[in-house]
Amino acid sequence: MESFLDTIWNRNLYIGIPLGAFCCSLFLLFCFFNTMRNRTIRGLRLVLTACLIWTGSVSLMRLGIFPGITFWHNFALLGLLMIPMFMYVFLFGFLEITEHDALIYIYGVLTLALVLGNARSGTILPAPELVNRADGTCVYVYHATVGTGVLTAMEIAVMIYATYLAHCKIGDNKELRKKLFPLLLGTVFILGGNMLCMLPGSVFPFDMLGSVGMAICMVYIMYKQYLFDFSYRATVGAVYFLAVIVAAIPVVILSYNLEIVTGSLGQTAVQRLILCITLQSGWTVLVILFARKQLENILYQKQKHMLEGIRQFQDRAASILSRRELFATLHDILGDAIPGCEARIFEKNSNGEGYHEAVQSGHIPLSKEEAAGICDLVKQDNIPERTVIATLRYDNQICGFIYMERMRANKLNYQEVDCIRQLANIASGSLKNIDAYERVYQVSIHDELTGLYNRTYCNRCLQKEDALGDARGFLYMDMDNFKLYNDLYGEQTGDRILKWCAKKLQENAEHGKVFRVGSNEFLISVPETGSKTLVALAEMLTRAVQENGVDKPQVMQPITFSVGVAWHPGLASDAPDLFQKAKQAAFYAKQNGKNRIQVYEGNIDAERRNKETGYEQVAPTVYALVAAIDAKDSFTFQHSTNVSQYAVLLAQKLGLPGDDIHTVKVAGLLHDIGKIGIPESILKKAGKLTNEEYEIMKSHVQKSIEMIHYLPNMNYVIPAVVSHHERYDGKGYPRGLKGEGIPFLGRILAVCDSFDAMISKRAYKEALSVEYAMGELEKNKGTQFDPKVADAFIELIKEGKVPL
Repeated sequence: MESFLDTIWNRNLYIGIPLGAFCCSLFLLFCFFNTMRNRTIRGLRLVLTACLIWTGSVSLMRLGIFPGITFWHNFALLGLLMIPMFMYVFLFGFLEITEHDALIYIYGVLTLALVLGNARSGTILPAPELVNRADGTCVYVYHATVGTGVLTAMEIAVMIYATYLAHCKIGDNKELRKKLFPLLLGTVFILGGNMLCMLPGSVFPFDMLGSVGMAICMVYIMYKQYLFDFSYRATVGAVYFLAVIVAAIPVVILSYNLEIVTGSLGQTAVQRLILCITLQSGWTVLVILFARKQLENILYQKQKHMLEGIRQFQDRAASILSRRELFATLHDILGDAIPGCEARIFEKNSNGEGYHEAVQSGHIPLSKEEAAGICDLVKQDNIPERTVIATLRYDNQICGFIYMERMRANKLNYQEVDCIRQLANIASGSLKNIDAYERVYQVSIHDELTGLYNRTYCNRCLQKEDALGDARGFLYMDMDNFKLYNDLYGEQTGDRILKWCAKKLQENAEHGKVFRVGSNEFLISVPETGSKTLVALAEMLTRAVQENGVDKPQVMQPITFSVGVAWHPGLASDAPDLFQKAKQAAFYAKQNGKNRIQVYEGNIDAERRNKETGYEQVAPTVYALVAAIDAKDSFTFQHSTNVSQYAVLLAQKLGLPGDDIHTVKVAGLLHDIGKIGIPESILKKAGKLTNEEYEIMKSHVQKSIEMIHYLPNMNYVIPAVVSHHERYDGKGYPRGLKGEGIPFLGRILAVCDSFDAMISKRAYKEALSVEYAMGELEKNKGTQFDPKVADAFIELIKEGKVPL
């Protein structure tokens, strides 16, 4: 007995083309299952769904399936008319057009009305006529009407409008045009195929052939133009398509068996029965898919919450440089990501033995016995069911662990356990970075020789807003005769003396910080005030460095310090001011016999007069040295005189105290006296110096310092003299100091020295104009010169106060 499907297959000559088009649409729709949720994908799914409704309905119509040709024809018409509308939606999503267009809603309502009207009257686009041929086959013939032309015109109008919008949005982007052109071509195939079907006498299913062309264009852009990931999409589509084929096999077998068993019922009854079974199976699948989708959404939201916690912790941990902050952040993330559990974080003790709780969870703190019991669990293989432990480790060493105790009834699932371990791994990597940072940071703030805090860290501490707090005392300790130790016993012994003194100062300043702020100068900052307390501490420190010890360097001279004492509140407005006052007090202690403790009490004028008196004592020697320079190189003598004058004017402009103005005046005269030791062949050379000659010329700074050392009570000018060739960006010499690390008076000399060198005639160059020199000062602010000092000197020149 010939089955129903055999009969239909034999009667429909071109049934293979609609079925092929339906399979192509179904495969492409499956390609975009289980993918991202965005406007572009949703629009493409709608296009493919419309194609599936159209091709599927045409296939069922040509097969003559219940409830008949007219019913499936109207369904096919609905799918066909929806294709341009959904293509419009797809283009809006793909081109990221955010504004809404009323045309899409108008077209949708009009489409639905036309389909309903055609289903009722059949006058807009009548169902095709079934024509039986003499050979037993049958074909379908469409008859065009005025309504058909209206529908065609409407589709063409929507396509043109969508193409125009895409053209305006794409502009000159040729790559994007290449990606979208095949889609437009596929839509033209569909429209052209339907128009060919309307030609008189046409029986070939050109419309379905157009659908196949659309599918080919879609595969082309997926594979060739990389609009979507072809390999992944094709794999998804193939799996789902194969699943549908396998699921359809029982229906095909059932159709044969039903016709054999219930042959007396007739083909119509068999069709209805198969259709009911198919619809029931489809409904069951849809319900199961919906339930699975809801369950996946619930689980996805929970998993998303955990993944979001992992992402947040990963982002924040990358910038955390404190163990305490890291553990606090980790505790908060764990509490939010794993509800119903108590998180406790333990870290290894500093001695490397045992652990302690790093972060209190906010609940009842653990007793010592409970903490010890938890720490013992890390060493055990069998961990109780109610707990989860994730270790924190790096370099194959355990540095801590996370202890999660379950407070809820249900156990932790594998995703939660995996989340805890991922957070532990992130924390482990961050701990390694923190330890590396702390090591580098400690090296950066400590002096390499003595192990004390260095000058850079001292400056940083002085700049803090709360550097002084409610009360703070500074002891500035300047070692006496340190150069003598180096000259008599060598630099290695000098280094050992510095290390010995640093050790003693550190041991005896229990409640303070000790900084090395110069080659042989130290600052002790303590939370103490008052003359008696600080002087007592200074006396204890000076006695400590004189004590004998096993590792004390053996020198004949006693190791002594000149100490300056100052405190807040009362004597200074901020920490840098207090530092300068303590330093000044130490200087005056050194000037008045060394090995003394001088308290800063504000008698600056009297002490400054002492300094000026000391200068008057050596003034003849200074002028003798300057005269010696003049005899050797008149340029140098005049230059030193000019620099001294400029420096005094600039110091006054900057509002410096009289003590500093006096210092910079003398430093200006003495800053180049070391050139006495430079050969005349180099000093007066007309051409450019060689590298070797330039190194010899640079040595004049050190020679100046050595000569000043022999002048009694003149060491106070050394910081300015030694730094007048330093640069603000750290590229100067001899010490390569940078920015605020350069003594302020040295920065003043640098500006004055460079300006006079530019406007003065030398053996190797002519004098430059003042305007040019001012331009160079302006140009090199922030690199060679202190911007504040350079601006003040430029103002002096513009005001006509600089003698030229």
